[in-house]
Amino acid sequence: MKNKLLILAAAAAIVPACQKAEQAKAPTIAQVNTAADEQAIRASIDRWLERVRAKDAAAIAQFYAEDGAVMPPNMPMAQGRDAVQRTWQAMLQAPGNLTFQTEQIVFSSSGDMALDRGTYRFGEDVGKYVVVWRKIDGEWKAAADIFNSDRPAAGG
Repeated sequence: MKNKLLILAAAAAIVPACQKAEQAKAPTIAQVNTAADEQAIRASIDRWLERVRAKDAAAIAQFYAEDGAVMPPNMPMAQGRDAVQRTWQAMLQAPGNLTFQTEQIVFSSSGDMALDRGTYRFGEDVGKYVVVWRKIDGEWKAAADIFNSDRPAAGG
């Protein structure tokens, strides 16, 4: 009986120690280097803006994940790089220059996803956007891109 109590006492001490060791192995938000990842995303955004100025829809589509989606206002969602490229090609043919400005980038606790929230200007139109970035094979790609105008809805 005394041996069983010793074994139970030892197990009671070992299990919490093992749990703490496992938790220490799991990445936490403090352990994920978001500064470097934020810098990488901001560099991608800068390159994206360069491609917009060049009206290069094919290059813009490469910022998206293979299954990424763009969801412009008053248009159907385009999913997959080919569809994304066609949608960007149509948008780039509209008159006016497009610019956008990131206001906030927030990372998931695992560090493999990020939310990029900001504003845009397209000709006379002003609005807001959200891009969800996903880290794929060490590279940040847009998984979802949605934006809409600050203008009142038509007929309202």
